[in-house]
Amino acid sequence: MNTLFNRFLKDPVFISVTLIFLFSLLLNSQAQAEPYLAMRANQKCSACHVNPLGGGARTSFGAYYGSQVLPASAGDASSMDAGQITELLRIGGDLRVNLNTSSNDANEDARGFNTQSGQIYITIQPKNSPFTLYFDEQIAPGGTLNREAWIKAKLGKSNHYVKAGTMMLPFGYRFEDDDIFGREASRVTFDSNDTGVELGLEYAKGSINFAVTNGSPSSNNPDTKFAYATRAEYVGNNFRGGVSFLLNETEQAGIDGESNMFAVFGGFNLWGFTVLSEFDSVAEELGGDEVTQEAFLVSINREVKKGYNLKLMLEQLDPNTDVDNDERTRNSLLLEATPWAYVQMRAGLRLYEDIPQLESGSGEEAFFQLHLYY
Repeated sequence: MNTLFNRFLKDPVFISVTLIFLFSLLLNSQAQAEPYLAMRANQKCSACHVNPLGGGARTSFGAYYGSQVLPASAGDASSMDAGQITELLRIGGDLRVNLNTSSNDANEDARGFNTQSGQIYITIQPKNSPFTLYFDEQIAPGGTLNREAWIKAKLGKSNHYVKAGTMMLPFGYRFEDDDIFGREASRVTFDSNDTGVELGLEYAKGSINFAVTNGSPSSNNPDTKFAYATRAEYVGNNFRGGVSFLLNETEQAGIDGESNMFAVFGGFNLWGFTVLSEFDSVAEELGGDEVTQEAFLVSINREVKKGYNLKLMLEQLDPNTDVDNDERTRNSLLLEATPWAYVQMRAGLRLYEDIPQLESGSGEEAFFQLHLYY
C-alpha cells in the first residue's frame, strides 16, 4: 500500500483545499450536534434537537448553541434564532459538500467532489399546544427523500411523548457518519426509516424509548410481522451509558426471517478528552441460515482550543462470527472547526483494511467537508 503522505502530496486539488481549510483555522480559531458534543456539554440530544433522539431540526437552545457557543466567532445574537419564523413555524437545514481522494491496494484511484446530503426541516407547533408536526426532507443528492414525517404529542405536563409517522428507529448513537461499521451492519442510518409509533419517556437524567414499526422502509407493511425497538440511556455528570434492542421479524417469498440487534453504548469526559464507544451485535436468520455480525467503535475527541476539535475514530467489524480472520478495520483522524456561526469544516485521513484476498477493500482516503447548518 502506498503511504498516505506520498499519495496526497501528488494531489494538487486536495492540497489546495486543505491549505485553505488550515489557513481559515489560523485566522479564526464543532457544528452538527454529534453525540460527542452532547457528551461534552453533559446534555441529552433532546436539548438541541426537535427529535428527542437527536439529529435533524434544532430547538431554540440548539440554535443558540450552534450560533453563540460552538463557533470561534459567535454570530449575530439578534438573529441567532431566525429559523423561528412565527410562533407556529420553525425551519432549518443542513448541507454537506465533500472532496474525497482515495487509493486502494488494487491500484484503483478516485478523486472528486460530491454532495453528501442536503436537508430541509420544517417544525409546526402551535403556541401552548402539546402537538408538534415535523418534516425532515432530504433534497440532495439526487431526488427528494422523506427521512422523517411525524406528529408528536406530549403526555400531560411531563416531557413524555407519543410519536406516530415515518421516523428513524431508536437504536444506539446517531453518529453523523452513516458509513461506520455499526450502521453498516444494523442498517439503522439517517437514510433509513420506518413507519409506526414510538413512546418516549424523558427524565432529567435519561430517557427510555419504545417503538413498534412495519419493519420495512416501504410505506405499507409487506407482511404481517412488525419490528420492535427499544433504547434506554442514563446521562450522568461527565458520563453516560445505554443499551438498545431491535427485533425485526420478516416474511420474504414465503420464507420467514428474523433480525436480532443489540447495542451497548456510552461515554465519559476525562482530562479534557471526550470518549464515546458503541458495540453492536446483529444476528440475521433467513430460511434457517444465520449470520452474526459484531461491530465496535471508539471515538476520542479533544478540544485543543476553542473551535478546534481533534477526533480519532477506531472501528472494527467482524462480518461473520463463525468465520475466523475475516475482520475489517477502519481508522480515521479528523480535524473539525467552526470558524463562524453556521459553518463547519472537517478534514481527515482514513485507513481501512479488509482480508488480503480483497485488495479493493484495503486502502486510504483523505477528505474535506464543508458543512452549512441552520
